Amino acid sequence: MRIKKYEVFDMKEAMKLIKEELGPEAMILSTRKVVKNNSFGLFSRPIIEVTVGIEDDERVINAKKTGVKTTAPAAANPYANTYKPQQFKPSVPEKSESDKITEIINTLGLNKFEGLVSDIAEIKRQMMEIKSGMKDSFVVDLSQPVLEFYNILLKNGVDDDIAYKFLKKIEKRAATGLTRNQVKNLSVQLLGDLIPMEKDYFSMIKQKVLALVGPTGVGKTTTIAKIAANLSLQLKKSVALITIDNFRIGAVEQLKNYAEIVSIPLRVASSPAELEKTIYELKDYEYVFIDSMGRSQFDNEQIGDLRKFLEVSPLIKVALVLSMSCNHAELADTYDRYSKLMPEYMIFTKLDETKFFGPLINLPIKKKTPVMLLSKGQNVPDDMELPDGRKIATQVLREIPSLWSDK
Repeated sequence: MRIKKYEVFDMKEAMKLIKEELGPEAMILSTRKVVKNNSFGLFSRPIIEVTVGIEDDERVINAKKTGVKTTAPAAANPYANTYKPQQFKPSVPEKSESDKITEIINTLGLNKFEGLVSDIAEIKRQMMEIKSGMKDSFVVDLSQPVLEFYNILLKNGVDDDIAYKFLKKIEKRAATGLTRNQVKNLSVQLLGDLIPMEKDYFSMIKQKVLALVGPTGVGKTTTIAKIAANLSLQLKKSVALITIDNFRIGAVEQLKNYAEIVSIPLRVASSPAELEKTIYELKDYEYVFIDSMGRSQFDNEQIGDLRKFLEVSPLIKVALVLSMSCNHAELADTYDRYSKLMPEYMIFTKLDETKFFGPLINLPIKKKTPVMLLSKGQNVPDDMELPDGRKIATQVLREIPSLWSDK
């Protein structure tokens, strides 16, 4: 058997090369994900190493070298020169229409297409099998105990590429003889430092206008109330609120109740021009927050309408609010659809409604957008905290996922 290795970025590319070079009889023996040392940094794209084998018939190999057809030799006949059987022509039955068509197909060489179709079908079948079992078939080249933490990160929702490339760096240090606990502590420290975050939103938004945007039901209004209450009651800052959510029944009334409790002004802007005017009138306040209308991430037209509001002043900064109770794939899709609003920060809410905190690592790293605030309940002004990278890392490195409030 001949063995050959391919290094590719995906299995589609691998199957094409294998078919072209070795033919449909080649067998995939193993696949594994590896990272080559290069200058592209921690999150460079990994490659797939595919090992392929094919059985070689020695007669076929020799025939290819000599150009001679490989046919079995005829058995020797000692009576070949002394005996000649009577020659006769058997009666040949008349060919049917189907036989005639078959003969034409063979004559023109069209029968070769049957084999080609069969080859394509077989390749398609193999690719479907590989795709269905792709994650299970990968052999991740990480040593123990680093491989153990790779599986834990995946279980907690961390992207496999991020987990693999990060732990590949940890593996180099683990090779010096670190214990399992030392590897875990090192992972918590370095992974926590890796997550982009805005740790001091109080000074970050000073003398600016912060607009909270995001889908319906993620907790934008409650989050604004928490921030405003902390700034006004605890830090004694001057705060003003603006709402442009005049479409949802009760939205203005809800924010009005919060504003009255903490004694801060609330203004309503029903158009971009009115919002621009209101921002100018509130210029003496240290902090101004805009509560926007909830918009489905799939409604491009309404997100476009919201963008018209946010473009009226260069003072407006945008924070995208995302709920941790959503499907993890949908969180990334929501960010992409709201990206036209150019969010500079992310706020994650409802941390108390999940045990899997992978998105707190995946989205900030992949989207290069810092986490500004975390929210885990409905209590105002409580149930809110500044992001702590090491706390996030600790949560995603737990063997048994647990709620955010657990210590």
